Amino acid sequence: MKIEIKRGDPQNIIALGRETDRRMTMEKRSKGFTAVCIGLLLMSMACAGQQPLVTLGPAKGEVTLDMKASDFKFEPNNIKVFKGDVIVFRVENTSGSNHNFTLKDAQGRLLQSTALPSKETVEIRVALAETGIYEFYCDKPFHSGFGMKGRIEVSESQ
Repeated sequence: MKIEIKRGDPQNIIALGRETDRRMTMEKRSKGFTAVCIGLLLMSMACAGQQPLVTLGPAKGEVTLDMKASDFKFEPNNIKVFKGDVIVFRVENTSGSNHNFTLKDAQGRLLQSTALPSKETVEIRVALAETGIYEFYCDKPFHSGFGMKGRIEVSESQ
């Protein structure tokens, strides 16, 4: 809205003041909305932390772990296994979205990436031959950032 100010016309001065107030109010609302969105995002990321440690084995062979993939999380996501064991992840995708299970070794090299179709269960067999921390996550855009990730600690067998 363009307002021309004529000297001595109080109506134009009042209209200009109202327009300025309206613009300032809209700007404040926009900044408030942005702040609330950022706060909710940070809270959702903070809630997607590590769960209690789940220890498997030592099996001296093959061990199975039932896992759930839901909207932005794996359960469990904090796992301890032993060197040399073969882990069979039985991953049930309980969400209405497709996900995947991507696993990297202790050096960050890609070991496996397996599709997890919506509402299906997939078995993934992995031999973890070296000790260290292995990271797993969903590589769909933003999923790991929202907490769809976890770690596997591989220790020397007892």
